[in-house]
Amino acid sequence: MDSHDPKIKMGKNVRIGKGTVIGALPLMLEFVQGKSYRKRTPLCGEILIEDDVDIGANCVIVRGVDGPTTIKSHAWINHVSHVGHDAIIGERTVLGNGVIVLGKVTIGSDSYIAAGSIIRPRVKIGSRTMIGMGSVVTKDIPDGVIAYGNPCRVVRPNEWHPPESEEEE
Repeated sequence: MDSHDPKIKMGKNVRIGKGTVIGALPLMLEFVQGKSYRKRTPLCGEILIEDDVDIGANCVIVRGVDGPTTIKSHAWINHVSHVGHDAIIGERTVLGNGVIVLGKVTIGSDSYIAAGSIIRPRVKIGSRTMIGMGSVVTKDIPDGVIAYGNPCRVVRPNEWHPPESEEEE
């Protein structure tokens, strides 16, 4: 990570583990007349990491292409995870070890994505949603549910709610 890169913006109290890359270049495929070509995209997007975010060791956070890759406040990204270009990780959301979030994914606040899960590009996962370990998320998942499997399917409502105040914790 280049600490002088104006396209990487970090809030206060951000902790980043060893070996983590912030600002990796997006690698894209372009399809033309039935053929695919590797394509390097121009560096037009940013990375926005808000306050009190923890990112573990050996993670990769890819630069945005069309807009910023955003990690909102109090998010927690465990070791060896990948956040793709233009993704949005919601407030207080946790990504377990080895989670792969591909490009343009949006994950709401207070969600939990368990270890080894993979989320397909452009998928939206709601707030207060839990995704079980090793799931392959291929379609949108609504707010307030527990979902798991390959392909990932909603199993039941999530009864957990974040505390209204610190006294409730």
